[in-house]
Amino acid sequence: MPFSITKYAPIIEQARTSFWFVPSFMVLSSILLAGLAIYIDAVYIDSIKHSLPLIYQLDIDAIRSLLATIAGAMITVTSIAFSITIVALTLASSQFGPRLLRNFMMDSGTQVVLGSFISNFLFCILAFCAISFQQLYTLKPGIMVVIAVLMTCFSVGVLIYFIHHVAKSIQADVVIDDVYQELQCGIEQLFPSVNQQHEAVSNAESIENGLTQRAHQINVLASFSGYIQTVDRKALITLATDSDVLVECLYGPGDFVVQNAVIATIYSDNLVDNKVTDLASIQIVLGAYRTPVQDPEFAIHQLVEIALRALSPGINDPYSAITCIDKLTSVLCELTTKVFPEKQHYDQAGILRLVCKVLSFKNIAKAAFDQIRQQANSNVAVTIRLLESLQVLMTFVQTNEQKHFVKSQTKMIEEQQSKQPLSKDDSSAINSKVALILNSPVNKSV
Repeated sequence: MPFSITKYAPIIEQARTSFWFVPSFMVLSSILLAGLAIYIDAVYIDSIKHSLPLIYQLDIDAIRSLLATIAGAMITVTSIAFSITIVALTLASSQFGPRLLRNFMMDSGTQVVLGSFISNFLFCILAFCAISFQQLYTLKPGIMVVIAVLMTCFSVGVLIYFIHHVAKSIQADVVIDDVYQELQCGIEQLFPSVNQQHEAVSNAESIENGLTQRAHQINVLASFSGYIQTVDRKALITLATDSDVLVECLYGPGDFVVQNAVIATIYSDNLVDNKVTDLASIQIVLGAYRTPVQDPEFAIHQLVEIALRALSPGINDPYSAITCIDKLTSVLCELTTKVFPEKQHYDQAGILRLVCKVLSFKNIAKAAFDQIRQQANSNVAVTIRLLESLQVLMTFVQTNEQKHFVKSQTKMIEEQQSKQPLSKDDSSAINSKVALILNSPVNKSV
């Protein structure tokens, strides 16, 4: 079976959202750099000290004192940086929700800052050990001192950047925009635009025939309870083609399954080897939590969670909720021009090989608007922004499904607000926007 990076995507995602991967790589680089500097000072000192005599004129005791001072300062700054990071994570968790901690941990700036301080500390420790051997003066440090000083200067700049970065990263608008940008990247990868792919018409009859015409079927069971993180469709199609079977995936990325639940079914004309079942199970990756790799609703739910917390009585921040609505509207407007994946997949011979559970525009749109609409029932400003967003979305709709979503959401808002004790002006503003949406012209392609 050809190599596919899809099933390793959750592992890559874990590395990206960890505080250990980038710092560990930087620490390893620091060890190699220290070894190289010690080797140059020990082997090429005779040729270098004539070209750069200044760096070899320092007193050995002064160098030892300098390295000890830098190492002590770096470990102190590292502990302070970790403390600031933990405080920022605590504030973010209480204000935006614990699921947003993933975005803070994924921040490459914080990872590089922590890695820089630890690498500088370790480099100085190794250099200090190198000049503390029994024959103290056989190794004349020069290059390693220059590198240590340069790393320290870099660490000072990194510390200034870190203080600014932390103060900026916990601002509500910045957090919301980071989630939005990640969602945009995910949509670009998962959904091609209309001009990149011709829309295929789903043939329910051909799918039904493909599932019923085969004599044998065997179930693929979940090895443990968890969320579907990725489904490697290309690998499943290749497996089905090589084994002359049809695979039906009953769950999609983001769905939760319990242990021994049927997650896929293999249909064949002959008895299927257990090896095929095992290979099919490998291509459906389970994990303890959801990831945004193939699950666009994951980032949608993050924005919704920020909006819901902002609307809660404890926080009462409608402006953050309105910002989330604006970002979600932008995402939905872009999705109207995207081609959603088809359920059926064929091999090169035109034989149906894979049937998958796929998302629709309605699924994503309801995930984006439903909970905010319900929570904003008593907030006129947020309700009006929802109606304004639906009015904008109505000008982008391309299909009847999209048009029906906009109108159904508008009617539900109208019904909810009719039961609220509103002032005359507020009621008039809401009713006028509802009328504009329900009576607005739509794209001719609908």
